[in-house]
Amino acid sequence: MRHRQPMPEETGDQVDEMHFTVDHLPGVRRFVAAHARKCGLDEESVGDLVIAVNEIATNGVRHGSPDAELRMWASNGRVYAEVRDQGHWVPSDAGDAPPSSDAEGGMGLWVTRQICSAVHIIAGERGTTVRLEMPLPPRYA
Repeated sequence: MRHRQPMPEETGDQVDEMHFTVDHLPGVRRFVAAHARKCGLDEESVGDLVIAVNEIATNGVRHGSPDAELRMWASNGRVYAEVRDQGHWVPSDAGDAPPSSDAEGGMGLWVTRQICSAVHIIAGERGTTVRLEMPLPPRYA
């Protein structure tokens, strides 16, 4: 099982946020793309971050709680995306390795871990928070 690091503190100047349900997932993808571009990610990294956040957001509203929150900011040369839901995720080694080739699901967390430089998961009484990190290009760091 992969060791879960403590989640770093939020230190960005401006935090953009949106609340969403499963019906708002296309809006989540647009929100992530716009914020990532504004922070200075290149188009390939924007697309990667959209995929990663979409996977976590989809898991949040399908398996966590019907309503969730997405927050994004940039700080210390990184872009952060944080998804919070009220579900009670049970930590496991899910996502540490790719699912079998005949699996019908279970790729989301694994794909996210391949894309992002760090994935922090905090599960507690009030729900689950997943914070994703991606480095900014050197000119923005």
